[in-house]
Amino acid sequence: MKKWLRDLILFAGLILMIGSFILYGLQVYRNAPPLGSTPLQIDQFAQQYGSDTAFIDQYGLFLLLFLPGLILLCVYGAFGISRPDNPIWFLPKIVMVLVILSSVVTCLNSLGVASKAVVVSPAAFWMFLAVAALGLTNIAFVLVTWNGFKWSMWAYGTSAFLMFVLKFAGSVPIIPSILEVSAVVVLIYLLRPVWGEMD
Repeated sequence: MKKWLRDLILFAGLILMIGSFILYGLQVYRNAPPLGSTPLQIDQFAQQYGSDTAFIDQYGLFLLLFLPGLILLCVYGAFGISRPDNPIWFLPKIVMVLVILSSVVTCLNSLGVASKAVVVSPAAFWMFLAVAALGLTNIAFVLVTWNGFKWSMWAYGTSAFLMFVLKFAGSVPIIPSILEVSAVVVLIYLLRPVWGEMD
């Protein structure tokens, strides 16, 4: 891939992602109850901006920027900086694609929950926002591992464990959380034959 095309993909992805989070933040700010609101006022906000309103209705423009931006950054991570001597073979890459897809779903779901939680529980809002951030972190670390760097595997494992702890604290269903953590073990097992060749 030519350098100008790599740079274009990277910058376009970053601009779309940054723009999407600015829109998300503005919408959350608009939906949040003002500081000093009484419990009755918070209940009224919860009814107005509660779970009855679909996430895609309120955050459609965010999704319109977020998803293409994330796709561009994933393309850049997978192909824009690929090493000619990359030792990672086919099967681990399939698992990595599944991890990336799972992390995207986790990130969007957490952002959706956070957008509702801001109305009734600031603590829950920040917790689910942290889970969403860890989902994006997982994607970044997996893409670095895709390119044959072993340090990112340990970073991904740490990030996935932190996500599991936060999800457990937030009473998220345990089975999907365990599956996400088990992906770390599966990847480490699959990368054992080429571990010595990774940087």
